[in-house]
Amino acid sequence: MKKLIIIGIILLFLGSCVPSIVSQPFPGKRIITVDDEPGDGDYTSIKEAVNSSNPGDTIEVYSGTYPEDGILLAKDNVSLLGISHELGEGNDSGRPFIKGNGRDSVIRIEATNQIFVSNLTIENPGIEARNFTCGILIEHHPGYKQDNITISDCTITFSEHTGIYVMYTRKNLQIIRNNISHCLLDGISITAYDPSICSFFIEGNLITDCGDSGIYFMGGQYQNVSGNKISRCSVGIDFAAENTSLYGNDIENCPRAIRYGGVGNIFSRNNFRNYGIIGFFFFKEPYHLGRNKWNGNYWDHWIGVGPKAILGFIVLYWGDEYHPHILFIPSVEFDRHPAKEPYDDSRLH
Repeated sequence: MKKLIIIGIILLFLGSCVPSIVSQPFPGKRIITVDDEPGDGDYTSIKEAVNSSNPGDTIEVYSGTYPEDGILLAKDNVSLLGISHELGEGNDSGRPFIKGNGRDSVIRIEATNQIFVSNLTIENPGIEARNFTCGILIEHHPGYKQDNITISDCTITFSEHTGIYVMYTRKNLQIIRNNISHCLLDGISITAYDPSICSFFIEGNLITDCGDSGIYFMGGQYQNVSGNKISRCSVGIDFAAENTSLYGNDIENCPRAIRYGGVGNIFSRNNFRNYGIIGFFFFKEPYHLGRNKWNGNYWDHWIGVGPKAILGFIVLYWGDEYHPHILFIPSVEFDRHPAKEPYDDSRLH
């Protein structure tokens, strides 16, 4: 019995000497600091910090003003985080401010996997809209698959093209809680030609005063567009997709609240206020003449009795691109249980 007690004490002692593997950082992972006050961080330039990074690194950008554009995130598994205070002795505060000049997109993402960009203020004014001079451009190259990209909690304003522009297909893309305004074209634009691998979440964004659409996306299915507030854009949400959920969005003061094509889409608990035309139904082949579902949305044009009729057109065309024939067929869809009062922030979700 004494031997067993002694052995137990020895094992307990040895166990207490074993270091915790979980708490140890992964080898080679670094935190790179950027501050516009010389000597406070590792770099004063965001572009230089990004260029020096390796996969797995986190780049922390501290409060200050950074006159830069063409910041290229080309390596996988890199995080670019804004820190809302000074690193050293300066007096800057708030999100770091990256000011482009309209010659290039401020941030360009070419990496193929695991990019996280958060808590930055981006402005990119210029004379005219050049080729994809955006706030953030997620760029496509043939043969690449860009997965697991998140843009969150950024303020993007005065973009000479689009606030956040996503080219072609993406998997597990998240654009959440951003504040986007005064873009010459769209607030958020996503082009996706392969519905089998395209999936994205556009949630909780505030988008105002954009020349074209607040949110535009093309292609894909089973997407989630929810909790966004869009106002004073030419079109609130403009899309062509199938089986997509549009839930809890607030669209106000847009001449056209919704313009869309596709079938199987579900519109529920959205606010549509002070709009002109709700949209067109762009069905191009006869087998696309299925319905979409509208349930419990608030319409300030609803008379308050019975279902809400949603007028639009089915658009059919035939012939080739040089000699097309187009037929517009009036159509109607119904929200059979419209809300009697607009949803406030707490009721939208």
